[in-house]
Order: sequence, then C-alpha cells, then structure tokens
Amino acid sequence: MVMKVGSRVSVPLEPPPARSGPIGVVRAPVDLDATLPLGQTARFRSAPQVLPMRCLRCQGAVERGTAPVRVERNGYRLAWEEVPAWVCGRCELAYFEPSEVETIRRALGAMQALSKV
Repeated sequence: MVMKVGSRVSVPLEPPPARSGPIGVVRAPVDLDATLPLGQTARFRSAPQVLPMRCLRCQGAVERGTAPVRVERNGYRLAWEEVPAWVCGRCELAYFEPSEVETIRRALGAMQALSKV
C-alpha cells in the first residue's frame, strides 16, 4: 500500500468493553483498613482478633496484640516489653484491659512500698 505524505489514516475504534453484571449494581467497597502499606508484613501468624470498636485517635481497626509499658516515678523505673493489649493497626495506640492495668498498678505499689523501707 502506498500513501502520500500528510494523508490521514482512519483506524476503526474498538467497541467498548462489555459490562459485567446488570446496570445499576454497585460493587462492595474495598475495606482499606484490611490492607497494609507497601513493605509491611502482618504482625500476626494466626487470624487476629478484632475489637468491635475503632481507635479513638485515628478510627483504625483495633486488634489483639502486645505493647510495651514504661513507667518512671519517684526515682525508679519499671518496664515491660510485651503487655497484652488491644493495639490500633494504624497508629499503634494501645488499649489495656482492666486486669493488665491492675497488675501494673500492683507492681507500682510494690515499688513504692520498697522505696519507703
């Protein structure tokens, strides 16, 4: 086929893709809380327990995990590396159950009693 310089070629347009499903059906939204940023891996080896509330700071999903606790008071320091807690998956804010809070309070009371002796 020989063409002149500057001639126009018309290319037939492809037909639009066929619709999948009936018109007017809205797909379910993607749960962005269930996704992880690139380069991060899940912290849980088994299926995590998810609390039916959202984080008070960022509204992220709150899952069962552990969190560090460090207390400095009256010249002494206490630190726990893994205290059971409910941890936000986004901002990592920890929520402790009453039993863990009571254990920490008892430890602080024992340290305070030792410092008086």
